[in-house]
Amino acid sequence: MSPYRLYLLVCGLGSFAGRTAFTLNLVYQATVVGLSPLQLVLVGTVMEGVCFVAQVPTGVIADVVSRRLSVIVGYLLMGVGLLVWGLFPSFAAVLVANVIWSIGAVCVDGAEEAWAADEIEPDRVTSAFVRGGQVGQAGSLLGILAAIVLAYAGLAVPIVVGGALTLALGVLVMVFMKEERWTPTATTHSMRRQVVAGGRAVRGSTLLAGIVAGTFFAGLSSEGFDRLSQPFLLPFVGDRPIELVFGGLAMVAALGSIVVTGLVGRRLHDGHPRRVGRLLAVVEGVTAAAMIGFGLSGQWWVAVPLYLLVRLLRDAADPIMSVWLVSATEAGSRATVFSIQAQADALGQIAGGPPVGVVAQRASIGAGISVAGLFLLPAVALFGLAARSSDPVRADVVVEPLP
Repeated sequence: MSPYRLYLLVCGLGSFAGRTAFTLNLVYQATVVGLSPLQLVLVGTVMEGVCFVAQVPTGVIADVVSRRLSVIVGYLLMGVGLLVWGLFPSFAAVLVANVIWSIGAVCVDGAEEAWAADEIEPDRVTSAFVRGGQVGQAGSLLGILAAIVLAYAGLAVPIVVGGALTLALGVLVMVFMKEERWTPTATTHSMRRQVVAGGRAVRGSTLLAGIVAGTFFAGLSSEGFDRLSQPFLLPFVGDRPIELVFGGLAMVAALGSIVVTGLVGRRLHDGHPRRVGRLLAVVEGVTAAAMIGFGLSGQWWVAVPLYLLVRLLRDAADPIMSVWLVSATEAGSRATVFSIQAQADALGQIAGGPPVGVVAQRASIGAGISVAGLFLLPAVALFGLAARSSDPVRADVVVEPLP
């Protein structure tokens, strides 16, 4: 199998397996495992903490030892983690499963794309990434449908099936993935030097410092919504089939995300940092308002539109942030600045999850979600200030419209 075809297969099957496992995962944790609001948030905090700690050592494995090895180990660990998650419905087992799955996810993250960039013919790399994204979206939609159907046999079944498919993907990668064009490109010393250079770039730029600080507060906010939004909607479901309700919401959100991302992409054609930053500040401001309103809502017809609005806006914020960082950074430190920004997001989620969980436990789940929305307001201010300090678009950066 050619590297190009293998990459597309991995994108499609990986997205299908992941969406099958995670579409109804929070409903499973809240109803079958019986986790409290605080426990739900702590599970997510553990996940983010493990990802944060494991980023550097797994990056060293991918850059110094082998990208192929990192990808194989990653998918096998994710598969094992999902099997533990679905087969043992207890808080302790879910925590252990999160640790295993998170280490695997970090192993795959970045290493898979780096392998593709090395092994696929240079004139087909861009096509592979674009087509891989499309195949991944198709796999996600099919995974949502699979989760709905499988959940009729039990909410744990989609998680177990997703885990088995992820394990099978690890075996497939082990058999078919070749690593013929790759040579080590970094040493521990050079990686340390690059991290120091990226840190200096952030400290020396008001724009980048504002983006990183704003990302931290966005991370404070996101964990509470991610972990509590579906449990918050459960009382509104009533006698409706849980599988159809949450599966249908996931399908609408996935299709809407494709449309919204396309619309946002048309507004980013010039890559002007100031305009991009202002757009992100507006998107985050509306997200904060919708999140606060969602937590305060008391009726289904109010809660569901706000829930979908938050999910769509958060999906739209990702490409806006990517374009903003690309247009505001030098090529030599760009990847490191992206890593620092991702670390700030992870730190925010680690710090923001527990207090939101405590509020949800002692007051109500809706109150916890509204507090998470309040955490987002400083990010809106910081992104706005960073946008004001933005220079005109860099001459060495060309931002293509998003497809």
